[in-house]
Amino acid sequence: MCPKNMASQLILTVDVGTSSTKTSLWTEAGQLVAHATSTYDLQRAQPLWAEIDGDTWWQAVCETIRTVLATSGVDPASIAGVGVDGVGWTLIPADRAGDPLRPAMIWLDRRAEQETAWLKSLPEADSLVNLNANPLDAAYITPKLIWLKKNHPDIFDSAHKFLEATGFIVSRFTGAFVCDHTQAYGYHFFDIRNQKWDEHAARTIGIPIEKMPELCGSTEIAGTVTKKAAEQTGLKPGIPVIAGCLDAAAGALGSGVVKPGQTNEQGGQAGGFGISLDRVLVEPRLIFSHHVIPGQYLLQAGTVGGGSLSWFRDQLGHPEVSAANLLGQNPFELFSSQVEKSKPGANGLIFLPYMAGERTPLWSSIARGVFFGLTYSTTRADILRGIMEGCAFAVYDNLQIAAEHGAQVDEFLGSGGATQSAVWCQIKADIYGKPFIVARRADGGEGGHGLGLFALTAYGVGLSKDIGTCVSDLLPTRQVFEPSAGNHSLYQEIFAVYRSLSRKLMDDFARLAAITRNDLK
Repeated sequence: MCPKNMASQLILTVDVGTSSTKTSLWTEAGQLVAHATSTYDLQRAQPLWAEIDGDTWWQAVCETIRTVLATSGVDPASIAGVGVDGVGWTLIPADRAGDPLRPAMIWLDRRAEQETAWLKSLPEADSLVNLNANPLDAAYITPKLIWLKKNHPDIFDSAHKFLEATGFIVSRFTGAFVCDHTQAYGYHFFDIRNQKWDEHAARTIGIPIEKMPELCGSTEIAGTVTKKAAEQTGLKPGIPVIAGCLDAAAGALGSGVVKPGQTNEQGGQAGGFGISLDRVLVEPRLIFSHHVIPGQYLLQAGTVGGGSLSWFRDQLGHPEVSAANLLGQNPFELFSSQVEKSKPGANGLIFLPYMAGERTPLWSSIARGVFFGLTYSTTRADILRGIMEGCAFAVYDNLQIAAEHGAQVDEFLGSGGATQSAVWCQIKADIYGKPFIVARRADGGEGGHGLGLFALTAYGVGLSKDIGTCVSDLLPTRQVFEPSAGNHSLYQEIFAVYRSLSRKLMDDFARLAAITRNDLK
């Protein structure tokens, strides 16, 4: 359980996301003391590329830490530990000092299509998938490593270690090169059952195993804050830093997924779910990784449509942005209020949310966003509801596959920014046909990455005896959205059309990609 009556000690958590870094300072009892966010942009030099300079991440980390220290006025010496999570499937080749040799290729980067095709052509392709329990796809780190080796052999050869996002930030704090088990699934020479690098698989792919960081559990102490990192962040040298984890794993834990069978539904820039299992399950249409709790795994879906509302805001949402500025509100609140004016089914409008291709279950770089069923009676509210419904359908598409393997879901524990929208939560409950629950802290805030990281870090530095109990204790309030049987029945019919469209359009997506790529040359 979480400690209640110990001498005052604080926990610092750093969540390195796709578009922002969020840093939080917590009391030993799990109360939020201060919070800061720093945003940044991805670089897309080419259509399939998605990069960010690792130094940009570190600058955001330093900035947010200094902000929470200044806002709270606490003595940095009272911080007992630091926890970090980061986005998955990210490649950062680093030198001996831990400095990046090129920008990080993140999970959205799909440039390594040819390298993926080569991997799939190998006689050992099936064994690689079985070893790692994940498909061979351009989004993973493995094809990106091969791309780097082929296109920048000088960087590949001179790299001291290949790091992922969490490991990179941990190295900046401590000088240690580690990769925790929840992030290692990005490499197809990671033996997910035995939690080790497989030398034979690495040789098959052509990756020198000595360039890989040390594997460790999420709660293990990777090192302590160095003098240099202390000078940059305002922290004190010597503070323990845990190895950290994948952001989705921290989010699952922070939403309340603490035992097998529980399921987290993520709603943010990326959508999806994580079902906790106590066994390894190989389903190449989905994603599989370790959970942060020893002995548990996460069967995951990962979709890219969560950013569709942000696209609408930036391209078509100028009235709401202007009104929100005048009213002191968030534009997304105004979007949600409009959605309530549209009936379930969005007046016959279906949205395929493949704005950056799609991950599970399509694994396609060429899929594109589609509005299907537009008429002169389609309203702005219908379009907004269609976007919300389409993002939920994308997740539901994956749930059907999980169910084929007996991974049944009784209820969903929601997390991410989308949980701030009651209408979106109700849409998800109705589409999934299961209760959709948002577990909240005593202060009214929701769980999520920060809370999950707090529990991990508190356990890692000895301030908590049990990770699961710590999280459960801090989520006393459950807001439950019960599904409507009538709406679920309607959505079942609409989903059948959604799924049919998504498959039928694949050939046309390919034809369009061939045309537009020729235009780009």
